[in-house]
Amino acid sequence: MRTFAALVAALAICGTWVMAGAAQKPKARKPVTHTVTIDATSYSPATLTIAPGDSVVWENKDLIPHTATSKTRGQFDSGDIAPGKSWKHTFKTAGAFDYVCIYHPPMKGKLEVKE
Repeated sequence: MRTFAALVAALAICGTWVMAGAAQKPKARKPVTHTVTIDATSYSPATLTIAPGDSVVWENKDLIPHTATSKTRGQFDSGDIAPGKSWKHTFKTAGAFDYVCIYHPPMKGKLEVKE
């Protein structure tokens, strides 16, 4: 009978450890939308760090059109963002993404997507 009681006690302790470990698992992170403002022929912030699954909205508050175009062909390209308009893109994978305005090459930005 002692052996049975010891076995039951051991199982109860193991079950508590398993349940405590399950309760401490981190919750899934909800995606976040970040904003990059375009004004005075510049991106603000010029460098932005986000997580995979997050989105970035480029808002053009300048008087002229701009783009947010990846320096690596095919990664992303907003096309024209007219004054007062915006463009949104979701980044699904980790990496570093340098981008420019095709009309104003000195305008540079960088996105870092980190786990």
